[in-house]
Amino acid sequence: MWTQRTEMSKDCTSAGGNACADMTMKRELKMQREEIEKIIEKAADAAAMKTLRKLKEAGRITYVFSNSFKKTEELLYLYPKLPEDHPEKLRIDQALKKIENDDYKDVIASRYFDGLTITEISEIYDCKYQNISKKRNKLVRILASELFPEDVLKELLER
Repeated sequence: MWTQRTEMSKDCTSAGGNACADMTMKRELKMQREEIEKIIEKAADAAAMKTLRKLKEAGRITYVFSNSFKKTEELLYLYPKLPEDHPEKLRIDQALKKIENDDYKDVIASRYFDGLTITEISEIYDCKYQNISKKRNKLVRILASELFPEDVLKELLER
């Protein structure tokens, strides 16, 4: 903000009085417009999340194995076979960053990249089959929301 004011002062000294006032007003209007756009964007995001929460609480949104889930699984199975610079591999890499802090992130690699069964993975983690299956489903849903956000939103609203 301070540098903007200093730049305005420099511009004003080189320009005439009316030109200076016009330039200052245009800059201020532009900053106000940008600020308003940010506020509107945040409000829209908050409203969308609030609506989705209400739909979920009302039982209108339930999760089933959806098209986006299946498409995500197909991509994950293909991942090890894709060349390093393939666009889909790059998309998957970006999505995998969303789960990199999850304690069970290796379930995805074990299942889809290494071809292990849920039973084998549950033995590695020393967990029940159901727990590993639930963790895998949760992680695939997170990846699906990154890889196919439009599909996920559509599926949520259709239910």
